[in-house]
Amino acid sequence: MKNPSKISPRATAALMGVAERLRRARMRRGWTQSQMSMFLMLGEATYRRMEKGSPAVAIGAWVSAFEQLGLLSELGGLLLYDNDRVGASIEQSRKSVRRKNQLSLDELAERL
Repeated sequence: MKNPSKISPRATAALMGVAERLRRARMRRGWTQSQMSMFLMLGEATYRRMEKGSPAVAIGAWVSAFEQLGLLSELGGLLLYDNDRVGASIEQSRKSVRRKNQLSLDELAERL
């Protein structure tokens, strides 16, 4: 599959994985693509693009699919503050720089 939206290979792989899980969840329920698209109030072509992992499908369609499948709560774990290790690392680095700058200001004040 071509990558027209220029998302990274890792993002593409993650999207393809979610798309495959969407397909399996639909099939597990015994629903056709046509039925699923009707449940989601989407065109069949749009739903087929979801199952192919197209990055062009709006996130609202994905949220609706999770809801229809009874898996909406699964989205609750995304972007949780406590799970954001990268953000926590950046935040800690900024705090360290501020502490270092604060010490320099305190030292300057002592010298005056």
